[in-house]
Amino acid sequence: MSFRAVATRNTAALSATEQKVMTVLLSAATSSTTAADVAAQAGTHESTVVRLAQKLGYRGYPDLRRDLRADEVNPALSGAPMRQESGADLASFVADERAGLERLSEFVPQSAIDAAARDIAGAGVVYIFANGDARSLQELLARRFRRLGMVVVTLSPQAKDLAERFVPFDSTSMLIGFALRETPRMLPALIAEAQRRRGRSLLITDVPGAQFRPAPDHLIAALRSADSEYRTLFVPMALCYSLQLAVYHLDSERYHAVREDIDGLTRMLGGTDEIPLRP
Repeated sequence: MSFRAVATRNTAALSATEQKVMTVLLSAATSSTTAADVAAQAGTHESTVVRLAQKLGYRGYPDLRRDLRADEVNPALSGAPMRQESGADLASFVADERAGLERLSEFVPQSAIDAAARDIAGAGVVYIFANGDARSLQELLARRFRRLGMVVVTLSPQAKDLAERFVPFDSTSMLIGFALRETPRMLPALIAEAQRRRGRSLLITDVPGAQFRPAPDHLIAALRSADSEYRTLFVPMALCYSLQLAVYHLDSERYHAVREDIDGLTRMLGGTDEIPLRP
């Protein structure tokens, strides 16, 4: 069996340390990597690696390592800041990012994208929460959805501002949150409140196999680049574009008409048309 498949289907709650071990296993481990090697790269004890293997349903690490043979992820060198050891030259950087994008579909089946897109398309208002580096993804996704005629509210990590913007959230609303590297402190409470108001929720993360509480309605998890210390936004950005395309093709005639309306208003205001979405 594929270890990636096991990790993706995991429903066990993982500690922060176990999530680090999971990241190493998904990005840096091969069938020849020992439990001690994994522990060293994750900055933890070998017993944590064995405990995680058992939590995932294996009898021990040797069983997990056999499943790694089905994946044989290219080993990444111990992460150093700013790609000091993994290669700072353009060719190495591009190779790592290409590998991350190529394995994206292994982590995220199209059915998961389509299911999330259906709830997004059916929402009266889409709320998007992000902090840190993910704020640029928030703006990208908000603009992509507005170009389909959606009403989008961006949520900041400032408690008062967030509360003021989130008050109208109801059963017709959709919450999308980003959890890159770690879960933002406010996000679990926000998902819980969305559920209390009977709305829908989607979480986009770069920690495959992690279990979030409370569980969102949709979870899209994909590892980013092989360098665990220098993670770019290429993979989550690709997910944002994929979500927009999936929504668009649920009713392409409707959304094409919206885009034509936007183009008409743009010309009236002195702007120019955009290149259309892929047919």
